Amino acid sequence: MAIIVILSTLVLANYRDGRKRYALAQSAQQLASDLRKVQNMSMNGVGITVNRAGYGVYAKEGNTSYLIYSNTNAAQNYQPSDETIEIVNLANNVKITAISTVNDKADVYYKSPDPITYFKSPGNPTIIVITLGMDDFTGTETVTVTLTGVIQVN
Repeated sequence: MAIIVILSTLVLANYRDGRKRYALAQSAQQLASDLRKVQNMSMNGVGITVNRAGYGVYAKEGNTSYLIYSNTNAAQNYQPSDETIEIVNLANNVKITAISTVNDKADVYYKSPDPITYFKSPGNPTIIVITLGMDDFTGTETVTVTLTGVIQVN
């Protein structure tokens, strides 16, 4: 009987960890997919008018969401006056635990029609790494974006 209880406990514990690992992986893939979508929107000129020069993704460390925006000015980064296309909520209990910029913000902007990639952050980084995690789980997932347009999930 004790063996059955021990095995049941191990299976249940691994099941919970598996769900958390899946939520992290799903959120990282969603973020990477949204970055690629915004990059493609800039290349295709979707909705680009005189007032829309490109698209971007804006995230802050500690948040459980990020936003996709349409640039309505020439600043090449997120401004409160820009049009928010979508606020994307991460999976259950997943949050942005770290961003590799000085100001703990990720602002990835693609200017149409090339798309030229811009990072708005002090120190002019060439790579931004966004780390996703959970308070009650030690695993993490990272999404890396480079100025050359490469987007990777690790």
